[in-house]
Amino acid sequence: MRKLIVSTYATADGRVENLQEWASPWNAPEIAEYHADLLADSDALLVGRTTYQVFAMIWPPRVDEEPYAAKIQSMAKYVASTTLAASDVTWENSQLLDGVGDDGDVADAVAKLKAEEGGDIVVYGGPTLIHALLEADLVDEYRILVHPTLLGKGRGVFRDGAAPVALELADTTVVPPGVAILTYRPAR
Repeated sequence: MRKLIVSTYATADGRVENLQEWASPWNAPEIAEYHADLLADSDALLVGRTTYQVFAMIWPPRVDEEPYAAKIQSMAKYVASTTLAASDVTWENSQLLDGVGDDGDVADAVAKLKAEEGGDIVVYGGPTLIHALLEADLVDEYRILVHPTLLGKGRGVFRDGAAPVALELADTTVVPPGVAILTYRPAR
């Protein structure tokens, strides 16, 4: 079975809103190395609608800029969306996740994807998709890049009201200038 790895940025108070406003000052070469290492054993991305639309706009022109941009461009990309049509998903190697639609269940579709042969599946994205995967107990690893800033308001990485999940700390890395990469696995 393929491993599903959630990788997301958060502020020190767990917020994810307006990422472009607060994450940029900490974009260091070590963050690019982190993403290159994460994607090395992966052959698929899973993203929600918003992340897909942002990624499809920013990554294709950067193929020669970042060490992992060519990998992102070439790998399979699955989009979990109930609002996009197949004709809206035009970025190279991208497709709507089978079975997700007006009455589809993202958890069932992701469970089928995990059961297929292949490398790791990396989930980049926001709290809506992450919460659905957490609720269905489909996440094998959470990698949260905690940035040294506080927002004090906004959506968090995880929704309020989610069932408690015990996690085990698997790794901690701090990269300049102070981003902590925390890797957790569900305690099973």
